[in-house]
Formats: sequence, structure tokens, C-alpha cells
Amino acid sequence: MLNIAIQAVKKTRQFTVDSYNSAKIFEIKTDKTLVTRTDLNVENQIRKFLSIKTPNIPILGEEFGTDINGNFNTGWVIDPIDGTRAFLYGVPLFSTLISYVENNEPLIGVISFPALEKIFYASQGEGCWVQHGNNVPVKISIVPNNEKKLQDSVISASGIHSTTFDRREGTKAYNLSNIVHTARDTIFINDCYQHAMVSMGRIDAAIDTLMKPWDIAALIPCMRESGVVCANLQGSREQLLYGGSLITASSQSLLDELIYALN
Repeated sequence: MLNIAIQAVKKTRQFTVDSYNSAKIFEIKTDKTLVTRTDLNVENQIRKFLSIKTPNIPILGEEFGTDINGNFNTGWVIDPIDGTRAFLYGVPLFSTLISYVENNEPLIGVISFPALEKIFYASQGEGCWVQHGNNVPVKISIVPNNEKKLQDSVISASGIHSTTFDRREGTKAYNLSNIVHTARDTIFINDCYQHAMVSMGRIDAAIDTLMKPWDIAALIPCMRESGVVCANLQGSREQLLYGGSLITASSQSLLDELIYALN
């Protein structure tokens, strides 16, 4: 299953990059997020590929939903362009996400950054790997440091939505100002790229206040297999697929401190 997901993102990479270089037109969906023709085309391409390789497995995608009746809990989860604003505005940190989920638990995750020619991938119990172009994949892992405090840490957020800086979205305004005022440094990094940087040990934690299942699914295996701890903003570490938000951190103690500060 992992190899199939990796093949799928590699098959759409060049098309995505070519589209990125000329992207200008978009529409606004009912949930106020943006969508481009590339979002639709990439999801269609991946769906067709997965339907051929695994014909009896359900698919949930950001743009076309799912055909199954009832709640989706097992199958492929696709986000064709995670970071559509970045894609549209010329920031090369957008990604394509594919995960395979069983009973709401993501078992494999593939995170492709087409413009960077970089792929992160993981499967449960097999570690997290990163591949640059056609180079040999390298296994990545971090060493948790429970002595490191928020005041000594570099923290990223994907934006200010659903925070004390911008209350218009979400049902709660999380206190991001606490993080800005306390952390050694705060940076804003697009969407899932910030979480990938936690797994690489480049930053200490990353915050996403509003997320859908297709935003989350591929990240969970990669983060956990690289030694990163994950929770939603309520502090739950289980059933994260529908958790609605995500924090990743280099240690449990830092994660706990972040959740307390945000709430």
C-alpha cells in the first residue's frame, strides 16, 4: 500500500509543478477555502490510479468526498493540494497528501512537496523516511528532549485563524499570543511543511488550529514514526483523524506546555 501511494504522488508531481508555475485562477468553496483546477485534476488523477491498483478500497478526498454510505473510517484519504493559497500565491511549500486508514487510524502516510522534489513517507512500525528527488531515501528520527521548555523553543503556526489574533473562523479563539510572547522564536510556516520540519528537528513544534481529515491523515504516521508526539488542541492523542486540529512537538512535555498555553 505504501509503494502504491508513493507511486501516485510521483505520477502527479510534474503535472502539479507545471500547473504551479502558471496558477492564477481559483474559486472560493462554501467553507471559504480556495480551490484551483489543479486541486481537482490532481485528485482525479490519484483517484483513477488508486482505483486501478486497489479497486475495492473506498476513497475520501478533499474535493470529491466519498461514495460510501455512513461515516468514512477505512480506505484512502487524499488531499491533492494541501496549501492551495501557497500554491496559488507562488510559495513552493504546498504538498500532496495520501494516507491509508483503517478504523480511523492512519497506517501509512505520504507527504509530497512537488516543487521541492521531496517526499516524506512512513508506515506503522517501519519508520519515517525522506527522499530528495531520485536520491536514496534516508530514515529520519528525533531524540525527544523533555528538559526543553517553551521559552527555549522555536514554534511554528500555519496561520492566525481560530486564534486571539483572528476569531472569525472556528468555534474557539486559541491564545496564540501566549506562544508568541513566551517562545524563544515564533515563525509562520505553510500547512504541513511546518510539521515536516518538526520531524527533521529544524523546529520544536507546529500548530494547526483548524484541520480536516485529509489535512491530518498522512501526517500522523510520519510524525509518530519519526519520534514526534501529536495531539489535537484539546490534548487528545487518540482518534486524531477527526480531531479538528493538530499540534506536533519534539517532546511530550513541550506538547503539554503548548496545549496549556493555547487554552
